[in-house]
Amino acid sequence: MSLVTDTTNQAIQGALDLRFRRQEMLSSNLANLDTPNYQPKDLEFEGALKKIRRNQNDHVAIQKTDGDHRGTGNPLYNGDDAVVERPDVLNSVDGNGVDLDREMARFADNSMRYSATVEMMRRRVGIMNYSIMKMGEPS
Repeated sequence: MSLVTDTTNQAIQGALDLRFRRQEMLSSNLANLDTPNYQPKDLEFEGALKKIRRNQNDHVAIQKTDGDHRGTGNPLYNGDDAVVERPDVLNSVDGNGVDLDREMARFADNSMRYSATVEMMRRRVGIMNYSIMKMGEPS
């Protein structure tokens, strides 16, 4: 098993993909704050992440054989995530279900969690780099 494609790195990559997708949805909700009859959408993050973790056992790595080949992205995340509508405001005059304060709180929380996940990956790469450097040093 490769250090780069181990299950922990795959789980972190999946979490980053899902956090990014959720951030896009939350941004869209904020952009549609004044759109009549707009209902905010969200990602059921935990369910989608559990699905990715279940799929890890079925994952087959695809190797790039040429520098011009495009990456495959994260094959564990196929985009059919659990997107749900969750109106925060039910009795608005224009039918818009976005509550600015709640949406901003979700946006900030997701952003913080995305940053924490990036930091987790950065540290894992740092540990691997340190290990590789130590293996190359004379005893």
